[in-house]
Amino acid sequence: MDRRWETAEPVSDEFRARFPELHPVAIQLLGNRGLETQEQVDEFLLPDYGHDLHDPFLFREMQAACERIFLAIEKQERVVVHGDYDADGVSGTAILLTAFREVAVLAGGDPSLFVSYIPHREHEGYGLNSDTVRRLATDGCTLLITIDCGISNAEEISLAKELGIETIVVDHHQVPEHIPKCILIHPLVPGETYPYGNLAAAGVAFKVATALYEVARRRNLEVPVGREKWLLDLVAIATVTDFMKLIGENRTLEKWGLVVLNKTRRPGLQQLIQSAGLELGRLDTVSVGFYIGPRINAASRMDHADLALETVLAEDAGRAAELATQLNACNVDRQKLTEEIVRQARLVIEDGCRIQILVGDGWSAGVVGIVAGRFTTELGVPVFVLGRQDDGRFVGSGRSIPGFDVMQLLRRAENSLARFGGHPEACGLTIVGDDNLVEFRRLAKEYADEVLADHDLRPVLRVECELQTSQIDWSLISELERFEPFGVGNPRPLFLLSGLQLRSVQSVGRDGKHVRVSVLGDRPQETKLIGFGLAARLTEFSSGDRIDAVVELGVNQWNGTRTIQVRLVDIRSGGTIS
Repeated sequence: MDRRWETAEPVSDEFRARFPELHPVAIQLLGNRGLETQEQVDEFLLPDYGHDLHDPFLFREMQAACERIFLAIEKQERVVVHGDYDADGVSGTAILLTAFREVAVLAGGDPSLFVSYIPHREHEGYGLNSDTVRRLATDGCTLLITIDCGISNAEEISLAKELGIETIVVDHHQVPEHIPKCILIHPLVPGETYPYGNLAAAGVAFKVATALYEVARRRNLEVPVGREKWLLDLVAIATVTDFMKLIGENRTLEKWGLVVLNKTRRPGLQQLIQSAGLELGRLDTVSVGFYIGPRINAASRMDHADLALETVLAEDAGRAAELATQLNACNVDRQKLTEEIVRQARLVIEDGCRIQILVGDGWSAGVVGIVAGRFTTELGVPVFVLGRQDDGRFVGSGRSIPGFDVMQLLRRAENSLARFGGHPEACGLTIVGDDNLVEFRRLAKEYADEVLADHDLRPVLRVECELQTSQIDWSLISELERFEPFGVGNPRPLFLLSGLQLRSVQSVGRDGKHVRVSVLGDRPQETKLIGFGLAARLTEFSSGDRIDAVVELGVNQWNGTRTIQVRLVDIRSGGTIS
């Protein structure tokens, strides 16, 4: 599909004058990210662990949560950490269990009384349910701590209270109209005093762990100062895999989390990283987003998230290797299943629709979110993918585009839904019965026609600014490296090169799908571009043609030599060189 190029407006001369010491391209990129003050720029370019993280006790109920956890340790209560089954929930569960058990040992308590419960993705679905609450009460649980879920479970938490279970909710999801009556550690609840609202659930869990360690030190327990830093490997994984914006506090957590991940002490993560073909010391957000996170998520998509949790928490290297091998196998199976559902779903796409609702028999709830995300990227419209189950339920996920809040749609369609939850960009939902599915389709199309009536729905390439080929040098590369880590809210920059003269095109790679291109810009030397998977596209052009190109700049390392790599992302017929 043809992609629309959208280039950011140039920043003003007044804005440039504020930062005369910075590279002009860096100033444009900072402006594109909404960073306007010296403090914001300093936090972004030089994220400081000691300065740029907020005090966890700014959460208004953090002290109460810590005191309740210590009471549970002292009274030898059975405490259940109820997590979610995705990488954020698994990481958050692991963070809390690690901190709780460590503090319990130091306080003379029994660490085995802190246990986990993660629901089965397909059989139980997202969040806390009443059957689980009753089961936990029967098992003797008196303190329930939810992580990456719970804020939408006011009714279930009320039942827990009736059954003698107190609850602490550690969550980050959108806040519903009715919130639970319990201790809430959630940056978005009404009246919350914590100053940053975009943490992953594992980020909120990290804040709980940090506060608990501090309270332990106040009680004269021997928790080393900075102990919480060794939990940042899991925060780094969760923040990327849950698509949290890498600006503000998240950027600092991710920056230092990657440092910790690259020297993680966890045998389970070490084995998982090795099984993915990665190398400690060279991990970045791409490693997390495309290799580590998917393997953790594969556990619940194909089996049960307990496999991923056990892997992350494994302390024996041999056992960790076994678990990592199992996770790797789950991921391979997940990839095969995803490709099959993509093939089937492609057959039911409705041409010209502003929203796609794709339904198929038996499509696994574990992978429909991946399929929805892939089609959203490909088609440029919101996509819901639902699997019809044997019991008449339709279980699925939705993924959205900028300007379309899927949660607003789900609230409008609430009467046709059995369950739903999520973020403006991504959600999960369950529909019971064909009539409710028909009604949901009607409301979804109606809402999409309202919201997206004036939108150009072609997929968008967001370009930071236009460059001349003479500007591509090592000083620019060094500036771009300061913008790492890249992710949501801080994408890897794309640049426009316009009015180029195409000089030569050469197919490369074993199958000839890639292409090496030489172009002439505003300097006498030719500039080399590499286009992965673009050989077929370049057949539309001939030597001597004028072209415009969207490119990504990076570094290629080969045999100890570093060279600037200009990766061709997209191409179209262009104008003349100015």
